[in-house]
Amino acid sequence: MSMNTRRAAVWIVAFALPLGTASFLACSSGGDPARPGTPPDGDSAVPPSADGAAPCTQIPMPDGGSIHVTGVVVAAQHPEAGVDAGPPTPIPNAMVSVEYGGTYVPWCDLAHASPYYVFGAITDDAGRFELDAREGALGFHAFANDYLYSRASLDTSAGNTPVTLKLEKTPDPAQKPTLTNPRFEAYDPAAGVAPGASVTFAAQIAAPDPKTDPLSDENLLVEPTGSWSRELDPPSLGAKDNFPNGTWKLTFPAPTTPGTYTYWFSATTSQCVTSDLVTATLLVK
Repeated sequence: MSMNTRRAAVWIVAFALPLGTASFLACSSGGDPARPGTPPDGDSAVPPSADGAAPCTQIPMPDGGSIHVTGVVVAAQHPEAGVDAGPPTPIPNAMVSVEYGGTYVPWCDLAHASPYYVFGAITDDAGRFELDAREGALGFHAFANDYLYSRASLDTSAGNTPVTLKLEKTPDPAQKPTLTNPRFEAYDPAAGVAPGASVTFAAQIAAPDPKTDPLSDENLLVEPTGSWSRELDPPSLGAKDNFPNGTWKLTFPAPTTPGTYTYWFSATTSQCVTSDLVTATLLVK
């Protein structure tokens, strides 16, 4: 970002509990499936329906100053009592997506993506990441091959307490959601696209057992060089922790600077089981 930046050290503390435990992290952002709709300009609430249902209210998109954020993603440790586990194991090539406004910010239109997932990064070989974000409440979400999803929060207005984000191993790989044909639609890799052109990313996503562990809304695309992230739109109306299998899509402007961009994508179920990450390349020229 071109504005003056602050550097914030973000060591994120959180972990996901394995399936079969008495409780687990919610792995879906909030929302009101009974009150879908797009708020009118300048208004954060969808008006009440004819049947008298209460309006669905969501926070406006924040607009804080620029801030540079760093952090680390590591594997959770479970040492025996009195045994020093040593330094944590970093997780390279983990995908980090950041909500602006908090963690699991409710939004009204569950037929479309949450508007709050806007910043993103990929970890290096030491599990570290950095990204440009905006001042305020930030909700961090981490995804990695063979690990359960995890998340944590940071309010930059209240200071920056160093913490560590820890991911638990996936107990059963058969429970991973599957990704089929992730791609940029109507895209010629040789020709590329013009700077700022409209592009559409799509993938078929399926939870292995949608009755007991359906998809979360957190099916996310990240382009790390631009600190950019977005959720994909579901194929039809979803509910909290219960989104449909099918073709998920997102249409957005390509970067404005010519170059080759690698987009990372991951899908997640309601019980925090993460797909293997995939990548798709977009040539802008």
